[in-house]
Amino acid sequence: MGNLVDKSSGDIQNENVLLKVETVLNPSEDPEKVKKCLLNIANGCKPILSDGHIEATCTGILSLHHIRVGVRSKSTLGVLRKLLEWNRKGNLTWFLLNKQAAYEDVISLVENYEESPLGPIRVTIISDSLDRIIEWLLSSRDRDRDREQTSFLTF
Repeated sequence: MGNLVDKSSGDIQNENVLLKVETVLNPSEDPEKVKKCLLNIANGCKPILSDGHIEATCTGILSLHHIRVGVRSKSTLGVLRKLLEWNRKGNLTWFLLNKQAAYEDVISLVENYEESPLGPIRVTIISDSLDRIIEWLLSSRDRDRDREQTSFLTF
């Protein structure tokens, strides 16, 4: 997965990132509400329903914006860093989020599938510059400013 833009500028927005969010659709769940969960996590994605499963894939660093501004506490940042490291395989890593919390626009990490009664949302990040993407995602610098601009960046 090569970079589309010259990285010499050092601008993180030029990094090539693929974000995939997915979850099971239980028979008791409203598909539109589950799609909303994914939209609350992945900026600019279009969820697709198929065979009891909802998935959204999007590209670009801004697709991670909702996650970045939603991870607020230092302890949550530490847990997310640990999960990203444990689940890393080459240029891919993943973590799980609570589906009910995502519906309420809250980023709530879960460490295993059993912690989310309706099944978690799996968030997969793929990038040739994964170290750089993880550092940006977890950095606290400019986080408050990013929160103020959330509505501006949502599309």
